[in-house]
Amino acid sequence: MDVQDFWNNRELLLASSSAASAVIIGLMMFMAYRLIAGNRSSAFRLLLLALSMLAVYHGLALADALNLLEGRTVPRLNGVLYMAAFVALNFSFFELYYRKRARTRAWFYGLLAVGVTIAVCNLLSGTAVPAAEPGAGERTNLLLAFEDGYVLLLSGLFAVMFGPHLRQRTRYAVSLCFAFFGQLAAFLTHDFGVTDPVLDLMAAILPVFYYIVLFMILFERVVELMQTAYRSSITDGLTDLYNRRFFTASLEKSLAHAGRGTVGAIFCDIDDFKKLNDTKGHQAADVVLKQAAAILREETEGIGLAGRYGGEELVAFVQSATPDAPAVAERIRSRIAKETIVTVSVGCALSAPGIKAEQLMKNADEAMYRSKRSGKNRVTLFDQP
Repeated sequence: MDVQDFWNNRELLLASSSAASAVIIGLMMFMAYRLIAGNRSSAFRLLLLALSMLAVYHGLALADALNLLEGRTVPRLNGVLYMAAFVALNFSFFELYYRKRARTRAWFYGLLAVGVTIAVCNLLSGTAVPAAEPGAGERTNLLLAFEDGYVLLLSGLFAVMFGPHLRQRTRYAVSLCFAFFGQLAAFLTHDFGVTDPVLDLMAAILPVFYYIVLFMILFERVVELMQTAYRSSITDGLTDLYNRRFFTASLEKSLAHAGRGTVGAIFCDIDDFKKLNDTKGHQAADVVLKQAAAILREETEGIGLAGRYGGEELVAFVQSATPDAPAVAERIRSRIAKETIVTVSVGCALSAPGIKAEQLMKNADEAMYRSKRSGKNRVTLFDQP
């Protein structure tokens, strides 16, 4: 293969890389846009801005590789775009997990300012030349080499700054490795005219791998956010037990599938909770609620479900195939009395054919009030009519 054939294949390789990168970036832009629609976080706006700059960068690179554009301005402006996008992209991924602080903001604008200064000096120098062809020797403009080298430096810096703090640290480290070695290959071929097919392949393929890993990180984060949003919609924020609506719906489903078996409902009310609030304050009362909720969750794990009905009312139900509900209710009462500073009055009701969740909980509630009236800190089983 002669030099010209090799150069033509290199341009085709770069064009394919830019096209593949543009597709992946487009998918990430769509995800970022949907995230902005549901959450006005600055991290998502910065992410969309960074991806938009990268989309323009790879669009221009694709057009340049296909000889659709002429002149030296495009590659020089593209370097500014990529550098700014690279800084914004990494900071936005960090902010997907952490709120922006003054120190983070200072680093962001500082790194951006350094890169822009190099790029502006580059543009004003007026001596930049297009990418070196095989055999062209070293670049005549050292500032362009500084610009590409600055991105290499940023890869290592971000690995130290952000890598240890992100939840997906392994993937993030892999992405920066792809970015670093892809940029290094481009640095050698673009700035020093090194003619090596392996370097050309690295410069074309590694950026695509970089965006693929970033897509995986972003997708995983979107799933985490969706799970968190769903979890918050069905649980109580203080106790982390299921809220009343989800608990009732789950009980209704359990009753529908119980067949000839029984489902036991447990209704707990903390004794003298108002007095606890008045004497020890809301913070102490919240601690007690969390402790009691943890006990309910532990005692019903794998055999039923626990929820917060409202205020100091904690509820649970156990399936028909588990130990009988009164025994579970007694364990809950006993543990709360021993492990916390409060006691609970507990009511227990067993399901009957055709009974609805609302009526079953009403029966358990009535049994709980009988425990209150008969001395508190006890379990009462509802008497079926």
